[in-house]
Amino acid sequence: MTPPTAPAAAFIGHQAAAADYLAFFASARGTDLPPLRADQVTSLLRRLDPMPICDLTLRSPTGAAVQARYIDAFLVVDEEWRLAAAVHRVQAACHEAARTGARLVTLGGFSSIVGESARFDPSREFGVPFTTGNTLTAAIIAEQVVGVAAGLARCQIAVVGAGGDVGSGVCRILHARGFRPTLVGRRLQPLATLAAELPGSAVKSWGEVAGQSDVVVLVTSAALGAIPLEDVTSSCAVLDAGHPPNANPDSHARYARSGRVLLACALETDLPALLQDYEGGELHACLAEGMALALEGRWEAYSVGRGRITPSRAAEILALAAGHGIRPGPVRFEHPKPYTPDRRAR
Repeated sequence: MTPPTAPAAAFIGHQAAAADYLAFFASARGTDLPPLRADQVTSLLRRLDPMPICDLTLRSPTGAAVQARYIDAFLVVDEEWRLAAAVHRVQAACHEAARTGARLVTLGGFSSIVGESARFDPSREFGVPFTTGNTLTAAIIAEQVVGVAAGLARCQIAVVGAGGDVGSGVCRILHARGFRPTLVGRRLQPLATLAAELPGSAVKSWGEVAGQSDVVVLVTSAALGAIPLEDVTSSCAVLDAGHPPNANPDSHARYARSGRVLLACALETDLPALLQDYEGGELHACLAEGMALALEGRWEAYSVGRGRITPSRAAEILALAAGHGIRPGPVRFEHPKPYTPDRRAR
């Protein structure tokens, strides 16, 4: 038997929530089987090991094409998630990705945050370049923020999660574009260090900025829907770049998902249900970074560690991605829903 051809690239990802896995499994199973119940999916996710679930073909308007494989970590980040269990899943997913023989692996969604929290270095452990995709993610978010801010007479921008890799990168890029973002996060030391680096920026709590901001960027390692939006104004634009989403859209706020790109050449896959959460031709920017690097033939860990995202690096990967038809996705604000003061994010 001829062994399968090794993909040039591999991607590690996960659905945002157990409900998304329920929809994914239902779509993948087809209509000839009885639907799974939510409790069955929850039980299944606890038992499933990370594994390759489909092949992808990446294409560029330049004519370049790359074969890739997608590995699902079956990682659910909710109120009950535990770091130790998540680290085990991400390590297992990295092992599966390395086994494919790929020349580049991209850590998508929460998997890069888990690896960073555990100080896990898969490139060194497996001898394959692993990129987090964070540089392109920060660049795309910043472009989307600038687009939203352009229509405002004044613009107070708060970045929640500014101490993280993506958050700090977004702040540096916005600062270089003339904005003075307010830095919000759980740990004061990295925020203070970043504020010293970015003159004119300030460190404040979420309670201090929620009702004073024109644009709020959510890019924190929070569980599903953990950031409350009750105190933001009805005119505030909330750009949620979390995966899973950091807030719930069912509030009075103008709410939109952020950090997504639009592909000139849509992904081709033998499991279309994988892309059910995206509008046509869209993709998370973290995965798109690996896609752009592979199409360019740059087999390198472009994004790694924390605090290394600079405006110049962001501009470089943004231009490289654009050369392969990968551009910032549209920001679609959901219609505000009736506001009830006692509603809490869950």
